[in-house]
Amino acid sequence: MIFTALLIGIITTILGALPPGASNLAVIKTSLNESQHESLKISYGAGLGEVLLAFIAFSSGMVVHDFFEMNLWVQYLVATILAMAGLYFILKKKDYPKRKRQKSSKYLLGFTLSIINPPVLVYWILVFSLLGKWLSSTASDSTLWLALFLSGVFIGKVATLYGYSRFGSHIQKKKSSSESNINRYIGVTLIILACMQVIKLTFI
Repeated sequence: MIFTALLIGIITTILGALPPGASNLAVIKTSLNESQHESLKISYGAGLGEVLLAFIAFSSGMVVHDFFEMNLWVQYLVATILAMAGLYFILKKKDYPKRKRQKSSKYLLGFTLSIINPPVLVYWILVFSLLGKWLSSTASDSTLWLALFLSGVFIGKVATLYGYSRFGSHIQKKKSSSESNINRYIGVTLIILACMQVIKLTFI
């Protein structure tokens, strides 16, 4: 029964990672403009970031939740950063083909996009609160349970982003979307996430 933790980790992560987000669209863009191999690097980095968020939620979820509740400026700051990043992508002009691009770490990009996402942290706090009774029944194997659960989190995140990567490759084969269109999709998604964050803070 202890291996149920691995399955629960995979399922809960896939459910949380399926909605389009910054890392999902970054994977599509990289798969479209570079290669699926490069987009997988983003997936691995995002997987590690998701594991970190899940571990923080498990170890000090209520402390983190109370911190965000008492320091709303942090959430507004994150919303502002998301909105500015969205505007950047929308207004970004297409790079010239002959221009040499500076290589950046795809692992770090995926990790950063994953951890700078307070709603995901709140999601994991909610997940662990719902799993409270089941967690108490596995207290004797808590270390093994957590290791398997976090392994499931990593697998679920990478698997979901791999699906988005395959979708990016499909787009590339059909040549139906340009780089500027993908940039707009990323920009609009980031702005929508920022607006949702502000609405949540203001009215909920």
